[in-house]
Order: sequence, then structure tokens, then C-alpha cells
Amino acid sequence: MKEHFFPLFPDGRRGVSIAAKLALTIVAGVGAIFLAIVFYGYSTSREALEEEFQGRMENLGRAAESRFLQIPVVAEAVTRDLALMLSLFEPSPEKIPEMMKEMLASHSQVTGLYVGFSRQATNPRFRNFCPLVFRQGNSIQYKNLAEEMDWTVQDWYQLPLQMARPLWTEPFFADERAESMMISYGIPVYDAHWRYMASIGASLELHWLADIISTMDIGGRGYAFLVTSNGAFVSHPRRELLMRETLFTVAETENRPDLIPLGHRMIRGEKGVASLYDPLRGRLLVFFRPVGNIGWSLGIVFPEEEVLDDIIQLRRVQTFLGLGGMFAMLLMVFFISNRISGPIRRLKDATTLLAAGDLHAPLPPVTGRDEVALLTGSFASMRENLLLHLERLKTETAARERIASELDIARSIQMSLVPRTFPPFPKDGRIDLYARLEPAREVGGDFYDFFHTDDDHLLLVVGDVSGKGIPAALFMAVTRSFVKALAVSSGSCPPPGALMAAVNDRIAEGNDACMFVTLCFVIVDLRDGSFLYACGGHPFPRLMGLEEATALPSVKGPLVGAMGGMVFEEGGGTLRQGEGLFLFTDGVTEAFNAEEALLSEGLMDRWLGEMRALGSEEFVREMRRRITLFAGGAEQSDDITLLCFRYTGGGREN
Repeated sequence: MKEHFFPLFPDGRRGVSIAAKLALTIVAGVGAIFLAIVFYGYSTSREALEEEFQGRMENLGRAAESRFLQIPVVAEAVTRDLALMLSLFEPSPEKIPEMMKEMLASHSQVTGLYVGFSRQATNPRFRNFCPLVFRQGNSIQYKNLAEEMDWTVQDWYQLPLQMARPLWTEPFFADERAESMMISYGIPVYDAHWRYMASIGASLELHWLADIISTMDIGGRGYAFLVTSNGAFVSHPRRELLMRETLFTVAETENRPDLIPLGHRMIRGEKGVASLYDPLRGRLLVFFRPVGNIGWSLGIVFPEEEVLDDIIQLRRVQTFLGLGGMFAMLLMVFFISNRISGPIRRLKDATTLLAAGDLHAPLPPVTGRDEVALLTGSFASMRENLLLHLERLKTETAARERIASELDIARSIQMSLVPRTFPPFPKDGRIDLYARLEPAREVGGDFYDFFHTDDDHLLLVVGDVSGKGIPAALFMAVTRSFVKALAVSSGSCPPPGALMAAVNDRIAEGNDACMFVTLCFVIVDLRDGSFLYACGGHPFPRLMGLEEATALPSVKGPLVGAMGGMVFEEGGGTLRQGEGLFLFTDGVTEAFNAEEALLSEGLMDRWLGEMRALGSEEFVREMRRRITLFAGGAEQSDDITLLCFRYTGGGREN
């Protein structure tokens, strides 16, 4: 059974059989459909339960809001009544405390009343008057806050004055022991001339919040909390948070960033449901809504699993049944697919032997005309063709090996035709010379040569035959032979133009293949550094002077060997001590990089300016290194020949 699932490939790797792939594919497809159905059912059921949860929490929030607002409404009404009495009746400072005590006594929900008169009040008796009545045990006490503090800097005085409207202050602790949390409602009062008269307010203890929240029918492990307009907690099961922490500080200290967007939505007065993660309680659902117009927001928290308990149980049952069904289906499909793929497996075993080199291994018998039978017949035909192909391949391989051997010999012969011993004239101190030839293929058409035509003259030759391969190499050998023979035949070397014309005429005779060669001759007089040159269709040499490197002036000269009777012009110059000449073939300037960009003569000339002071060998090696870097791994497309001659101006040993 294990062999069916994990047969070995020829390289030892394990694979998966067709039967297993077929079974897994079918089960994967059916499983994907099943999971999509389960996911759709779960999503729709979850949305329905969340909507039901949101509706239930909305009703609970409305009921809590109506109870929250009952007591603040009393405080707002008492404050407005007190402001109306001051505006209409203008009582004396002695009457005001009595009126405030009577109003506080008739409203048990209110903890205290205060009137903070303006220091610019019209009546001078009010300018240093701030009456306060408050409950202390079962009695109502009075005092003038002006005798204890500057009331005009307190929030309950300044906020109505600055905002010019009634408002609720942020909750605060009534004493340093933080046992009683309070809130104040204040309104501004103006006289008949719209001058500020006083800030009037009522204060409430917030112990009634705990009573209201404790009676909310939240159920389960849920709880409620209440935050102010800046996110500060005024009601929460964790009492240490009250008025000391906000949703944002808890998010920072407890590393719960998901509380930050919830806090922003709550203080903006939005309504909705958010999902949070508590490290201790797990995933939570939070319903939140504003409470009246006092800027507070109510949050009701439930563990998500408690809200979605039914659907979670349903999902678990569906998952268990689905996995069991998929496993049963896997066994059934594998059994059926194994019966279908058995012939393929036997054919695989036979072809494994074929792949291992046993071309005479028997194939399974062919029965019927299904795809497996046709495939078996195709393998039998392939095996016969492969045997015939191997026989032909042996013959062709032997022929290619013979050709490769002959090409190696031809390359060795070709490279032996060009000078390879450097320095070539160690006893002649006037010469610093180095050259390098690199064919693009096994053999090529480039060549170089240099030799003394007499004791004081040196001939430099660089050529490039059209085409590549063995024909170009043979044509190169013939051309080199003509050059050397004609240069020394008369005992003294003719001028380079005449020498090139003679070589051209000899090559053109019987040139039925219409091949040609580009040539560059330079004859240097080693006594004074003067030189003559001629070029037949070849790039002009470069003069590497002491200050700069420049191309030699162009002279006319056609391709060599294409047609007899051609005339080749000459140019000349004189090398100072330390100056030199650089001869090359177009394989240098036409080198390509990986982006198929040409090296170009411009880039080569820039390099020459940078390297003009180098010795000949160092110069050639550096030039070849730069060409290689430019190509960047691109295949060499043409033969490359580099020849550098530098006139040192020394003497010659006898």
C-alpha cells in the first residue's frame, strides 16, 4: 500500500501515485464545496445572532438610559428654577441661602447647590459672595465659599461663563479619599442688560450609577461600563479604573490597541457593536451607545462564545461530521481510482526499467483499446525507435569526436602561427611589445605578427579574415604567409602601402570563394621612432601619446583580396620615447554585453586615455579585463586581437 502512494522516481525521490492524486483531488473539491456551505451557514447564522444580540442590547441600553437621565433631569430643573428666581426677584444676600436650603430640601437626589456671583456684579454686595448649601448627614449646611477660596477660577464657574451655555462638568472626587464621585451641572445667568451675573449649579453624587448598573439584566458573564466625553471611566467592575484611567490609557498600559478605535467611536457619540480580544476573557463583543445629551457613552460587554454559543456548537458538529464523511469518501475514492490506475502503475514500472537503460524490458500485455492500451503501444514503438536512434547516435558521436579532435589540432596549429614568446626581442631595448589573440570559436580568422625587416625596422601586422571557423583559419594562414614572404623577399621591406597592394594582388588570384581580409601594417624605424602605416578596411591604430591617446589620421584602403590592382594610401608619424601604438580588430569595439549594447570605439578610446601610461603587457591584460567586465558573461561573438607596441628609445645589444 505504501508503494502505491509513494513510488520512487529514478533519482530516488518519492512521488504520489495517480490513484492517490485522483482521490485527493476529488476529496479536496468536495471538501471545498462542503467548507463553503458550512462557512456560508456559519456566516449567516452569526450575522443573525449578532443582530439579535444588538437588538437585545439596544433595548437594555434604552432602559438604562431612561433611568440614567431621571436624576440629571432633576438637577437641571432645580438649577433652572434657582436661576429664574435670582433673575426675577433679585433677593438680598441674606435671603438667597434660605431659598437654596428650601430647594435642596425638596429635591433629595441633589447633593448641593451653589451660586458663584461675578466680581463685576451690579450690586456691590454680591461681588464677594458665593453661597453653597450641601447635605451633611441628615442636615443641610451653608457656607460662603468666598471666605475660603477664589471661586472664579473653578471649572464650575468658568465653564458656563466661557461656553455661554448650560453644561455638565467632568466627574470629580469630592474629597482626597476618593470615596465619593460627583458631577455638576452649571448654567450662566445674565442681568437685564446682558451683563454676566453668576454661574449657578447643582452637584450630584454618582453612587446611583452603581445602583442602576447593578440592576441591569445583563446576564451571564457580561458587564456594563460608562465613560465620559473624554473616555474616562465613571462606572466599571474594576473600581481602580474609576476617574483614574481612560479607554486610551488602559489600551496603552495593558497593550490592547483595539481599545483605541472603540474609545474614539464612543466619545464621538456613535452607536454599534465592536469585537475585542481580552487576554484573560478571550474574544469579546461590545455594544455601545450614547447616554442622552450629557456626552457620556454606555458599553455592554459579553464574551463572544456566550453570545454565539449555539452556532459554535453547530459548527463543531458540522466540522466533525464533515471530516468523518470526507475520510470515508477518501477511502472509497481511493479504492475505485486504484482499480482504474492499476494498469498505469504496471506500465510505470516497465517504463522505469526503460528509463534506467534496459531497452529490452517487457511491457505489460495490451488488452482493450483504452488510453492505457494505446499508451503501451506508443511506448513499444518508442522503444524500437529509440534503439535505432541510439545506433545512429553512436555513429554521429564518433564523427563529432573526430571533428572535435581535428578542431583542437587546428586551433593548436593556428595559435602556433602567431608569436607567443614575450618579450619577443629581449636584446633590443627599443621595443616593448605584447599581443594577445582569443578566437570566438575553436579556430578563427584573426591574426597578428611582428618581425624585423632589417636591423632597424619592425613590421607590425594585425588582420581579420571574413567569416569564422576552419575556412577563415585557412585563409588567415595563407594571408600571413603572403605577408611574411613579400615583406622579406627583396631584402628590404617595401613601404606599407606597396606591401599591402602586393598582398592584395596575390590573395585576389584564384579567390573563387570571394573571401577577403582586413589588414593593418605599421613599419617602425627603431632608430628615431618614425613610422608609416596603411590600413585595408581595418580599424585605424591608436597613438598613445604622453598627454593623450588619439586615433591615427585615416588613410584610404579597400578590403584586401576582394579585387586585384587596388591602391592603398599611407600615413605616418613619429613616436617620442615612451609613446606607443595600439592595434586591434573589430572584435574589441563590437563586443556585446548582456543587454546587447556595443562596447564602441568611444568607450575604448576613453579607456586608452586612462591606460596610456601602462607597459605593453600590463596594457593588453588590463584592456582584456575591462572587455570581460563589460560583456558581463555574454558570449564572445567575434575574435579579439590586441597588440600594443611602445617605443622605449633604448639601445640594442649586439
